[in-house]
Amino acid sequence: MTAEASTESVLRLMADKPREQTAFMSLIAGLRTVGLEADLLGSPERQEGLYGHAPPIPIDAEVAINGVAGFVDHTVVPAPQEDPRRVATQDVVAHELIGRLQDLAAEAPGGGLWVSISASPWLGAKKKDRERLYDRVVEMARKAVERRKPFVDLKKLPQKPFPVPTIGFCEAPEDHRVTIAFDDLTLGWSGRFGSDGQWSCTIGEMRNSVGRAIEGKLKKQLARVRAVEADKPIGLLLDSRPMHGAKGKPEPVFDLPPLVLRHMLFEIAEDWPGVLSKAWLISPQGLSAVYGDPDAFDW
Repeated sequence: MTAEASTESVLRLMADKPREQTAFMSLIAGLRTVGLEADLLGSPERQEGLYGHAPPIPIDAEVAINGVAGFVDHTVVPAPQEDPRRVATQDVVAHELIGRLQDLAAEAPGGGLWVSISASPWLGAKKKDRERLYDRVVEMARKAVERRKPFVDLKKLPQKPFPVPTIGFCEAPEDHRVTIAFDDLTLGWSGRFGSDGQWSCTIGEMRNSVGRAIEGKLKKQLARVRAVEADKPIGLLLDSRPMHGAKGKPEPVFDLPPLVLRHMLFEIAEDWPGVLSKAWLISPQGLSAVYGDPDAFDW
């Protein structure tokens, strides 16, 4: 059987799970697009006789990349139970404040500002009210930098139901001078402008929500595979494509930036050393490497 025929044969076996099937189609196509030889060799959980493990090892596919065979499991990046309006507001507020505080942060002790704030006052606020809130935070930061000590405004800002913003200092590199931390009872978003002027965002408290599902894969399922296949590469194919489920409803997935997912994966993998070799993300933007060498798509 040729490599191409093998790939087509394995994809037919995956017809019982259309999302998984299309994810592996995208993985193989993406790897080939960047100049790698990539083929599906089998599906261990579906072809017990081919692999000789009893019970079958819980892995979706065996994939050869440039002649090196390894196991890859597919998983959806789960959406946290979150208010999308609040998350969107946090993202906008972080974007605005980081842009407005960049120059001021360069003058702060350590060269960086840490802003702990609630997004609630901005939620649903009119433009004039939003601008007033931004100006208030910038003014607090200016006072903190001038006085060379952290700042908490106990008089001017509402005490309840919104937490009081706090301005602190931190050691910070030039391309990450401002950190925004949201203290709402919600997922925290923060972001920064890089040295190239591009905006990127990060998310706090991810490990207790989205990260929990990924961590479960490593410590249970993939650890079992590693126990019986000590030398083979093991990869994780993360999927954040918006798709509809069997009943026509959108599946709850979370389209995280690769940078954020990469950071979270490295944190999780450190607690389970030797299990994961590589991870890729299939998203609306295409294929990204999110664990291992970020500039290489092979093992």
